[in-house]
Amino acid sequence: MKNPTILILILIITFVCSLPLKSDPINQFINTVSPPMNANSVIKSSDIVITFVQLMNGSTMTDANIKVFGYQTGLMTASLDYNSVSNTLTINPVKNFKNGEKVSITLTSGLKTISNESITPFVYSFRAKALGGTGNFTKTSEIISTVEYIRSGDIDSDGDIDLLINEKVYKNDGSANFSYYSSIPISGYTLLADFDNDGDLDILVTVNNVNYFFRNNGLGDFTQTSTFPGGLHSFGDLDGNGFFDVTYFSPQSAKEINIAKNILGNFSLDTTYNVDFNLPCNPHPDFDKRILIDDMTNNGILDLVLINGNAGGGILIGYDFCQIYSLLKNNGSGKFLPELLFTHNENGLPYWVTNIGDPQLFDKNNDGLIDIVSPGLIIENNGNGLFTIAGMLNAFSTTIDGDFNGDTKIDLLAQIFGVSPLLTHLNDGSGNFLEYFIGSNSFYNKGNSVADFDNDGDLDVVIEINSTKVAILLNGDSPLPVELSSFTSSINQNSVKLNWTTSQEQNNSGFEIQRADKFSEGQEVWKKIDFINGSGNSNTQNNYSYEDKNLASGKYRYRLKQIDFNGNFEYHELSNEVVIGIPVSTELMQNYPNPFNPVTNILYRLSENSYVTLKVFDNSGREVRTLVNEHKEAGYYKAVFDGSGLASGIYFYKLSAGDFLQTKKLSLVK
Repeated sequence: MKNPTILILILIITFVCSLPLKSDPINQFINTVSPPMNANSVIKSSDIVITFVQLMNGSTMTDANIKVFGYQTGLMTASLDYNSVSNTLTINPVKNFKNGEKVSITLTSGLKTISNESITPFVYSFRAKALGGTGNFTKTSEIISTVEYIRSGDIDSDGDIDLLINEKVYKNDGSANFSYYSSIPISGYTLLADFDNDGDLDILVTVNNVNYFFRNNGLGDFTQTSTFPGGLHSFGDLDGNGFFDVTYFSPQSAKEINIAKNILGNFSLDTTYNVDFNLPCNPHPDFDKRILIDDMTNNGILDLVLINGNAGGGILIGYDFCQIYSLLKNNGSGKFLPELLFTHNENGLPYWVTNIGDPQLFDKNNDGLIDIVSPGLIIENNGNGLFTIAGMLNAFSTTIDGDFNGDTKIDLLAQIFGVSPLLTHLNDGSGNFLEYFIGSNSFYNKGNSVADFDNDGDLDVVIEINSTKVAILLNGDSPLPVELSSFTSSINQNSVKLNWTTSQEQNNSGFEIQRADKFSEGQEVWKKIDFINGSGNSNTQNNYSYEDKNLASGKYRYRLKQIDFNGNFEYHELSNEVVIGIPVSTELMQNYPNPFNPVTNILYRLSENSYVTLKVFDNSGREVRTLVNEHKEAGYYKAVFDGSGLASGIYFYKLSAGDFLQTKKLSLVK
């Protein structure tokens, strides 16, 4: 006989190992978020779901305390649904995200637990998915304009990404054809974002240490409403109050950072930080320097990354180069503690080292952590505030980050010396940027902006050719595995028929049909209802259909999950919401299946609110089951009768609803 102690130990270990793994909460209030923090490939129609650690006060779930910002579109209107059973908040933006757009969510301290405790302000972001592309770019047009700074966003709120080139606004017709619209009266360094939280993009411009705020009327017409002292460099919700703050270098020093806090477009200087670690490398004001903003510790609080340095020397002795990487950790209220991360020094280099610059922050290896990708060094975030050098990057003067081939990995476009062809470096998914290819043969300068300018799903580039004009570069088309040419629905009483057509298919295993009852439990939950096989590879039109029968009254959404044979998938969502209304008459339907063993379904319809009873009787008239005995709203219903424990034979079921009374027969066969 085996040792019983060992058997018990084995059973305990087996039980523990079978328990589902649960990740640690993000903080004491937030358990999980969906989409995940720093995700790079979020479907543009996705909802945002926040799961809380503690039971929350649902009355505080308001748009005053919950903000969703699109960096290309501004503050987004969204419906908010809190489910106290699952302790989740579902945020459903009214409009879709733009392809490739960065989206930021702020939960302010106005959110409270059921015990009336305010949460710690929480800010997190992700990127909407870019579709297709090759990283090869074609110049389609030019804009003649004085060029120093290029910004992009939906300035006139029409769904297309427009341009702000210095002080001039150029509107997009939706196909990346831009026309001059208007100008603001001041030219300088600009930021374009929704600073007053009214749902459109405003302009901040700085000249001679004075900042000017221009408010957008929603149509792309701007009015100056205020000024405040200081400069501009980057923006983000640093204190978690639901407004974008700004940070900038002091004009006197490349080691001094200032922060101006924002409420409704009104800015005031908050704090100045001196980031000086007494290093031999003394940062020079003229050297390319950056203040970058992101959550470097994945705690829902935005930090600052400062990259500055110096370069000097001469042709005869060579040029020296140093970079200083500093992290300024946020304490949660917009106050920062500087710490030195790394220094990078090289000597005896050619003259081009004086042009090195333009670092970026993004998740280079899809591990959910924001890394530092800088000309010179790649610094990998290991979590828990730890960073390591993960490789070298060529000494570029300009970099542009984005998923330029639609594979959910963030790539780099780069230029050398400030004027060079556009070089495409594709990311292999592990953060290795593969050997570049020339993405465009033309030569460009430093100013640039990236977005889906022609509305075809992939990321395009607008870039400075010289100081007097910019080029519109459209990304090469990469055909999707399946091209859906239509996806529609029709309603017949309480059944929905879905029809969709593909114009071509590559490697298509089929379509998983998913349905969401948007209002059943206060949140949208997608459920698989069936799977339809695809046509594999086809260059001809293929028509598909599916009927979703016997639905209850209510509102539904549908989507197709197209799945390749290799497991890759893409969602196609039905553009309209399907509404199953109220039947015109009360009716009891024949059960199905019939005969049955041991379970059958009984459908009935109510044309008006009624007290309903649905009972089952045996052949002698004795009641054997009560299936329904309650007040019901008008609509379509299904009851399930389980005949387990009953003998085979003929039974009768009777529906009573107000003045309506009807009996039908069913047959149990075992």
